[in-house]
Amino acid sequence: MTERLNDLQVLVTAREAYPVFEEAVLAATERVDMGFRIFDPRTPLYSDAARALGETWVDLLLHKLNQGVKIRIKLTDFDPVVRGELHQKNWKSLRILKGIGEMADNPELMQAHVLAHPARVGWGPRTVLWPKVIGKIAESCQRLNALTPDYRKDALKSMPRLRGMVADREGELEPLQAQFPSMMPVTHHQKVAVMDDHVLYIGGLDLDQRRYDTKAHRLRPSQTWHDVQLIMRDPARAKAARRHLDRLQGECAGELEIDPPNGLLRTLSMRRPRESLFLSPSVEDTGILQRHLECISRAEKLIYLENQFLRDPVITAALVDRARKAPDLGLIVVLPAAPQEVAFEGDEGVDQKYGEHLQADCLDQLAAAFDTRLFVGAPAQKVESDSKNRDALCGAPIIFIHSKVSIFDEAHALVTSANLNGRSMRWDTELGIEVADPEQVAHLRQRVMRVWLPSDAGANDIAARPETVKRWRDIAFENKATAPRSRRSFLLPYDHAAAKAFGKALPAVPVEMV
Repeated sequence: MTERLNDLQVLVTAREAYPVFEEAVLAATERVDMGFRIFDPRTPLYSDAARALGETWVDLLLHKLNQGVKIRIKLTDFDPVVRGELHQKNWKSLRILKGIGEMADNPELMQAHVLAHPARVGWGPRTVLWPKVIGKIAESCQRLNALTPDYRKDALKSMPRLRGMVADREGELEPLQAQFPSMMPVTHHQKVAVMDDHVLYIGGLDLDQRRYDTKAHRLRPSQTWHDVQLIMRDPARAKAARRHLDRLQGECAGELEIDPPNGLLRTLSMRRPRESLFLSPSVEDTGILQRHLECISRAEKLIYLENQFLRDPVITAALVDRARKAPDLGLIVVLPAAPQEVAFEGDEGVDQKYGEHLQADCLDQLAAAFDTRLFVGAPAQKVESDSKNRDALCGAPIIFIHSKVSIFDEAHALVTSANLNGRSMRWDTELGIEVADPEQVAHLRQRVMRVWLPSDAGANDIAARPETVKRWRDIAFENKATAPRSRRSFLLPYDHAAAKAFGKALPAVPVEMV
């Protein structure tokens, strides 16, 4: 008999997830262990119980420390050259977390760390990339030099890895030209919390105000954020997740034996013992990828993929093969209309172009294999936009998709922190869970898929059956032909042509880079 997850809740968007997460932390009596890509203690509180204590997570964490609850938080570090804003953001969060500990009655109960994945780019590739890296450091210096001296000094306090790459020349920051800066190709990308080794909170959602949105998606497009998180009472999986957090850095450094967590799915890579010639880490645990491939190989009726990206050639090849072997299999893919950096920041860098090229190529292969059995959709708000850029789709502001949900027939569903790209499948640290009880799979499918459909959508519109693909396509193209304010739902056809025109092939670059 298929195992049922105890007290499983499917949380769609931060509006549902954040209050439940707050209440789970409030209920903890002994310890809370967390591992997030982004965790900002300044994030507002939303549950009534938490708001009775204060306004932000600073108040909630301080309250739990004063109650004698141990808090363990592991944040991700980022390469200060490539992702300087995120490097600064998490070190700023660390300063706040340490300040909370200092204010607490029991300061020793707070343990917070910013963890850099131990893998580094080898000397060979770093030599080749040195001119570009120095140029990026110079750009960071230029931004910092535009600040007043006091603001610059404060900013640098939260940029420890950049500080070793620059010099202060009479009040102006400049790159240190004579060094080859260390480069970090991999990050910890998980989003997980464990309360009292009993309650597990897991999925694709980090914690900060940027990620807060509701299923109504009425914010301006650059602030929309659609995500999915699960919470459950499962001591075995909760303990496995905490053990993963405890061992994470040691396993990635090669100091501990690789030991996949029981009952969970993971991606984990390791620092190479001799990395001088390598750009990439050593790939060690591909549990999330392997489970995707296994579920794809068994699907017969409908595969539903809702994800930030679909760029991985391995997953695409498996889907193409299954399309040939299962002639009745349908495939629905829901993606954001454009990557966040392209849509909202106007980023036209080669990394963004390469990512879009990979995704366009994957979708081309899927279209050829599935033909009318494939629908690729992207959501947009039901208001008008006069933007001609990729922050709009079919005359409406886009809704940014960050979910990582894969559903296979009525049998299996995977909710993880992993994007369907090479980076998440093989390089970055990712964590997720499988839902395998048919009743719970059906519930998850209903909660996730119904968001994109008209309010009068019937059970057949979310059923695990091949005909569902045609129904979704009809809804999307009906919406496309209708003025935004009159559309019946958010669902629209994905603009494959725009992605393809933007993309650029980079044959020598590993697909895992993006």
